[in-house]
Amino acid sequence: MNKGKLCSFAIAGMIGFLSISPVTTFAAETNTESVTQSESSIIQQDKKAFKEKLKKAAEKWDTLTAKQKEEVYSLLENKMEAENKLMDKLAELEVFDKEDTETVKTRMQENFKKLKESGEFPFLKQRDKKCK
Repeated sequence: MNKGKLCSFAIAGMIGFLSISPVTTFAAETNTESVTQSESSIIQQDKKAFKEKLKKAAEKWDTLTAKQKEEVYSLLENKMEAENKLMDKLAELEVFDKEDTETVKTRMQENFKKLKESGEFPFLKQRDKKCK
């Protein structure tokens, strides 16, 4: 038993000694300067650029004819029907509750109906209306 303890202490001592050994590394010198921005400022710029693009898209949306808008709404309705089928399948497989899927489907249909009645740009979220 003493041999086991002694061996354990010897191994622990070697690990400790090796971990504090003075190993140094040197970085290569470069004569170039790098300019970096923080991630948050890049994200802020991306958000501003995206909002500008959404604003331009909303302005272009307003220039479309009623027939062109109806085509887009028809495609959105097809997308919503596909999502409804997906939710029904997930409810059938008992991934989601049937009551929850019915609630979501009803809300989606109500939102689509309001969107179509208002004639607004479909991809402009409620909080982004100020971009118009």
